[in-house]
Amino acid sequence: MRNWETFHPRPVRPLGVLVMAGWRLKLYSIVYGAVGESNRLDRQAYDDGLAMAVGSLPQPPVSQGRLGIGFVIMHQGRGVHYLVLNWWDNENEYFCRVFVKGFDEGERWRAASDGESSCVWDLEIIWFERNAFVEHVLSRREADVERYLGTAVAVDPAR
Repeated sequence: MRNWETFHPRPVRPLGVLVMAGWRLKLYSIVYGAVGESNRLDRQAYDDGLAMAVGSLPQPPVSQGRLGIGFVIMHQGRGVHYLVLNWWDNENEYFCRVFVKGFDEGERWRAASDGESSCVWDLEIIWFERNAFVEHVLSRREADVERYLGTAVAVDPAR
């Protein structure tokens, strides 16, 4: 008998492109909870985490085999904030780092431990981004970075 919560789709919202430290990263939010106005992302809770995450990216952003692009998932989960940093490097390789912060006052962002990772809701975005990278970057004679950055996935569980 299972003792975990049944899967329900969570809203996925694209939030534009963050330009920071020379990187261009698509931003997404995922929020746990009932669909509606009450489950808005606490965007300010992610500011310090974004600075930490982007600070961990390789420099320079653009170099041989690296276009300075990727995506970030700000996932307001059940009791924990997750920040999933993803970028493309070495021409066709996908890199990921996860950062976490509890909801309690005074909690600080930290790198995920061995028992913390991205989850099934994050994978929906990761799969979309993989396909967009293949289509707009790897499948072309010249990478169309602007088109890649202009595509995003959205999920509305209310539909």
